Amino acid sequence: MKHTRIITLLGAAALLAGCNSGESTTTKRVIEQAATVFEYTPAPGQFINEPLSGYTDVTTPEKACAYAMQRFASRLYVSLGGWGGYLVVGFAEPVPQNGGGELLVRGNSFVNSSEPGVVYVMRDENGNGLPDDTWYELRGSEYDRSTHGYAITYTRPSGANQPVAWRDNEGKPGEIARIGEHTQESYYPAWIETDELSFTGVRLPDNIVRKEVEGTESWTTAPFAWGYADNYSSQDLIGGYNTLNISDAVTADGEPANLPQIDFVKVQSGINASAPLIGEISTEVCGVACYREVTE
Repeated sequence: MKHTRIITLLGAAALLAGCNSGESTTTKRVIEQAATVFEYTPAPGQFINEPLSGYTDVTTPEKACAYAMQRFASRLYVSLGGWGGYLVVGFAEPVPQNGGGELLVRGNSFVNSSEPGVVYVMRDENGNGLPDDTWYELRGSEYDRSTHGYAITYTRPSGANQPVAWRDNEGKPGEIARIGEHTQESYYPAWIETDELSFTGVRLPDNIVRKEVEGTESWTTAPFAWGYADNYSSQDLIGGYNTLNISDAVTADGEPANLPQIDFVKVQSGINASAPLIGEISTEVCGVACYREVTE
């Protein structure tokens, strides 16, 4: 025991000597991109299937995920289409809750053009490395004005160059109209085998602003204060990324989820609205990332 104690004390002395030798460490935050796209299921929209948006032979769910990964690697946008479309990504290691601003979503918003998407997080509770546990919405500034449990079903058009009809769970019909600049034959995702495509989630308030100056109409899409993807926010848009807090995660009844860490992120197109020239409001994502603390 005495011999062991002497070795331990000598080791401690050596450690103290090293600490006093002028060596120092620094901790900094670095951005780490999500490692995997697990699912990319957009709603119909003007950019879906479009060659100019990078679609070439995207005919299966696996190819859709590969398409999204390639677009992110090139810092290019992936469109989520109309309301409800989404993508799911995962990180190589858990992302700890660390006081706020841990998550980053890059969109393509700019002044007078915000297409906010709702962000959800998931912890890998069962440890199988798959996003099959519970999703928690990140509460944003419009949480109390949003419709929770909203649902919509899109129907594949019967022929080419036709709008995509939809009906929501409030009984309201509508359509994803065709836009002159986007001439691909179908706006319905080519890799979806079924003739109906349904989504459930959170519908944010409409953000379209109509203006008329000397008889000329124009439309813009206003930003929300904070807490959403692809949102030109004055509060959380930093370097092209909307910065989001794990601590804003809430349960289905709106109570704090108190997650110590997360593994997966889902971004879902949040607004069901359209306007002339603009078309449908479709969240675009150019990448999902997190901050890591690295000690050197």
